[in-house]
Amino acid sequence: MSPLDRVAATCSNSFMPTELISREAAIARLRRALLLLEEPGKSMCRIAADRNILCGGFHRYTDERLREIYGPIAGGASREEIEARANEWQLARTAMEETRLACDVQYRFYETCRGWDDFTNETLADFLLEIAGEQVVVKGARALPVI
Repeated sequence: MSPLDRVAATCSNSFMPTELISREAAIARLRRALLLLEEPGKSMCRIAADRNILCGGFHRYTDERLREIYGPIAGGASREEIEARANEWQLARTAMEETRLACDVQYRFYETCRGWDDFTNETLADFLLEIAGEQVVVKGARALPVI
């Protein structure tokens, strides 16, 4: 019996995470859950901002930082306009890279964020609980993208 199993067996707390999964498995499960949230014309950055999930999407950035990240398309636009342009840009990038989630594109290219690499194992576990209702412990090192 592993140490985690012993703790789970002796703890009566029903909220105790019981499943140990790899970082890759956690990301795969999150992908499946996030794909269920897809909406036409909305990148995952837009959905995360609208629903206040994951990193918070565009809302994670101050006005100044958002303008800095999306500089070439920001121009003198308002925040709302920058977010709209950034959403279109993220959608174009996912189409170009033949993937459905901006998180996957950014994981590969680190253009506007680091995608999945922005998140610790603990954060991934929190996201799984929040989005998919799965209570897990995530283990493993960050690795090269396998998408």
